[in-house]
Amino acid sequence: MNDKIRVLLVSDTYYPKFDGPVLVMTHYAKNFLDMPDIEAQIAAPRAPDPDNPKADYQDTQPFPVHRCKSWSAQEGYRMGLPNQDAGFKKWLKSEHFDLIHCHSPFTMCNFFGKYGKKHKIPTVFTFHTKFHEDFERLLGKGFRYRVMMRYIKNNINRMDYAAAVSNGSANVLRNYGCRKEITVIRNGADLTYPDNAPALVAEINEKYNLKKDENIFISVGRIVSNKNLVLAFQALKVIADRGHDFKFIIIGDGPEETALQALSKQFGLEDKIIWTGKIMDRQILAAHYLRADLLLLPSMFDTSSLVLLEAAALKLPTVMFENCIPAEVITDQINGFLVRAQNENSNPAEDWADKVIWAITHKEELAQIKENAQKQVYKSWASIASEVADFYKKIVAKYKHKT
Repeated sequence: MNDKIRVLLVSDTYYPKFDGPVLVMTHYAKNFLDMPDIEAQIAAPRAPDPDNPKADYQDTQPFPVHRCKSWSAQEGYRMGLPNQDAGFKKWLKSEHFDLIHCHSPFTMCNFFGKYGKKHKIPTVFTFHTKFHEDFERLLGKGFRYRVMMRYIKNNINRMDYAAAVSNGSANVLRNYGCRKEITVIRNGADLTYPDNAPALVAEINEKYNLKKDENIFISVGRIVSNKNLVLAFQALKVIADRGHDFKFIIIGDGPEETALQALSKQFGLEDKIIWTGKIMDRQILAAHYLRADLLLLPSMFDTSSLVLLEAAALKLPTVMFENCIPAEVITDQINGFLVRAQNENSNPAEDWADKVIWAITHKEELAQIKENAQKQVYKSWASIASEVADFYKKIVAKYKHKT
């Protein structure tokens, strides 16, 4: 008898496009491979191969990934059409899952919410993203915005259980109209502090011609307006005007990159900015974190921050606003840095500059804060996956008892 709990992880997005939910699902499934009593597969829309747009992207994960028909959506995303894919439905009919876990609230969630009800399979939804801000940016605040918010609210409430990646994101989900009890399950990081850290740092110094004692700040993620990198540039201008030397390494790409490059020239910062594009190699990414002194995260959009956790794993503290949701795991000048919330009397660029300058001019204190970031903020994906597995087991046991 097979006592394994079989879980289907579902999203409207998967590789080659990737974002926070994609990484979360992947780390869940990879870590479940080491557990004897749980296994996971992934269901997601088909996507074109970036190197050959006429062909479908081919998955190479160590666990099964099943794709359904899809349409192109905005900003490179896909809209899954599982109900219109006979082959996908035939595969699904041949399988049995004990639990379905959706990580986005669109067409895939709509389909699997109904599928779970029909086949008496418990369903879970995890809230990762402030969708109302994306809808507002893309659609405005008119009729289409209201239709989309109502659509995702209905899809979320169709699920049997709800989870969120932070206390703050749980509050946002309640404000969306979620009527379920919400379990908070935080994210983790797959990076660990390497034995050859000095060698990796030396490689980065050589690659970018950096001085050993040069102040290095870093940003990691998509270059989009809601990440608020304009504020980071404004603060860096203040820091430069006050006579402090630094380099700012920006890892990632996105639609705002050209505008920010123009802003860097306007501010006279072009010689201080290093644009790397996306870095997919995890060891190379780790080397960049290791070389940096501070991770700058001015976003008010995120409900959790994977890059904050990755940085903490490598003893890199983050600077962020005190009232952003990911800041709930940070204690100012203990394991990171919190900038006061914006108000009518504040100058956020000056406030950010003050905080960053304090950090780089108090090297002994900064060294201890780096150690604390790793000890107090970092969590491994293995420990998170174990927590998720226990969450699944309780749901399955409760559901079986109820039915």
